Amino acid sequence: MEKKNSDKVESVDLLLKSAWLAVSKMYSDKASLYNSTAVQALTLLKIDPKEGTRSTNLGPKMAIEPTSLTRIIKLLEDNGYIYKEKTTTDKREVIIKLTDKGIESRNLSKKVVLDFNTKVVETIPQEKFEVFKEVMTQILKIANDLNNKK
Repeated sequence: MEKKNSDKVESVDLLLKSAWLAVSKMYSDKASLYNSTAVQALTLLKIDPKEGTRSTNLGPKMAIEPTSLTRIIKLLEDNGYIYKEKTTTDKREVIIKLTDKGIESRNLSKKVVLDFNTKVVETIPQEKFEVFKEVMTQILKIANDLNNKK
């Protein structure tokens, strides 16, 4: 029996979604052990540990809407992971910096991500991983092309 093109499209969507949901659940489960969320951990990872990061640069780095990011930043600040510092050049601009607690949590989050990546690289042969990256890059390009045609 021959497969239809629509079956292939559905399986691509299903594979992508299933894989991402499993990875996301793993990160969320790990974060919950430390009374945190995966999004909070990702936010800490996107903040430069030495220089801090401009608040306006965080949203695009994370693909998060400004209102959601504002809530996350407030929560991280209230829980002592970050603090805000106005820039010397423009008082309206804010740099988000990590506290010692934030650096500690960031390092823990980084270890979880690196451990997962190491496990993937150790488990999947390099040739297959290279093909995976090529395929994912092509899928991203296709999706971006379709999004830009709106």
